[in-house]
Amino acid sequence: MSRERVFHGRAYRDGRVVCDRVLVTVIVSDVRLGLAPWERRHMTVRFMRGIEPGFRRQLVQVLRRRGARSRRLAEALEPIELEVGGERRLAARIEPPAVRHFSLEQTDFRLRQQAR
Repeated sequence: MSRERVFHGRAYRDGRVVCDRVLVTVIVSDVRLGLAPWERRHMTVRFMRGIEPGFRRQLVQVLRRRGARSRRLAEALEPIELEVGGERRLAARIEPPAVRHFSLEQTDFRLRQQAR
């Protein structure tokens, strides 16, 4: 059985807002026995609106490339900090999307949580 939670929030980088509205989806699967809790959690982020132009260019480059090139571009991006649910902050790295769409606002990028 899987549980899915959706949060709205903002994305920051170096204390600046880079996206005014993000949608963070967290899926926790209880089906995959033998894995640690963090290994059963899958997170995605969708950048909805108010995306800073420089950050938008970086995301579009990751979106338009495929395979190893897309992964290298994503690894080169600086981590972002997500403010979700009003108070909670989550530091994460962006990874290439599993499914690509033509519109950036319809694409769910995978997230890898950073240790604080």
